[in-house]
Amino acid sequence: MTQFAAVFASLAAAALALAAPAHAQAPAGTHPQAPAATAPIPAPAQGLWANGACGDPAALLFVTGRYWALLPREGTQELWRVERTAEAGGFTLAVADDPDHTRLMLRADGPRLETRAPGPKQTDDQLPGDAPATQWARCPALPAALAGLHGEGLSFLGALDGIEAACAGGETAPCIAAVFAWADVTRDGVLSAAEIARLVRAATHMAMLATGTELSDLAAAVGAGAIGGVAAAYALIASFDYDGSGTLSQAELLQDRSPMPGLSGPAAPPGPPVAGPPIGGAALAGQLGALRTLIDQLGPMLGLPQR
Repeated sequence: MTQFAAVFASLAAAALALAAPAHAQAPAGTHPQAPAATAPIPAPAQGLWANGACGDPAALLFVTGRYWALLPREGTQELWRVERTAEAGGFTLAVADDPDHTRLMLRADGPRLETRAPGPKQTDDQLPGDAPATQWARCPALPAALAGLHGEGLSFLGALDGIEAACAGGETAPCIAAVFAWADVTRDGVLSAAEIARLVRAATHMAMLATGTELSDLAAAVGAGAIGGVAAAYALIASFDYDGSGTLSQAELLQDRSPMPGLSGPAAPPGPPVAGPPIGGAALAGQLGALRTLIDQLGPMLGLPQR
């Protein structure tokens, strides 16, 4: 396997690992506690929003129950994961789990959305305060000029809330099934090379947004993913296609990775792990950071812009 294919094969494997449950290890002599539940961003505020015309926006905002992505025409493209929400003067306050605890206030009114980004000196009890307002209009679809760049990544992001819920119990099989539910475009129960390549491209897009990226860097990485995703797909199929069908099934991916009957003693699979929160916080940041590191390895091979 060439270095190029090896890097993207690792990227594809890491993309599937995004669905691997993050387990919290309880200190000795203690019992694990479930994380405090927080309400998602309300459904009326979720979806695709444009600052300006939907066909030619100055910026796009994509909101799910647990994430928001800001995609300006110029400037840094970014993604945040919601750690908690609260009410603040008629707005929903979403607080991200990044080190800065980035905050976004949202107030939906039918096809319109108002957002405000409080300054660091404003405490929650002072909100909404005088933070400048940004107006957004709901859009039925991405503008044609941006669909190729953002379409697959935002589609995957839209499914991630459900993937997190499937992973919350700490079991691998439901996580893999949730990824399959998004990746299996043809709904035939297996992943073709094209479907795996799409997963690689979507994970590449999300990994770039999660660490912040300029538009040119994002376009270069997604373009590299379009080429390398195919190499990764065939590398994964060659590694796990045990029945020679030319596709990957859930059973093939789970082979030797779930408890097998008949084992006992030291070779027995470990007991069920301590179930932690859905993919979030340091766990998600670590997985996305690993994806970004793999993407950065492509720079010398493909001439990606240096950061």
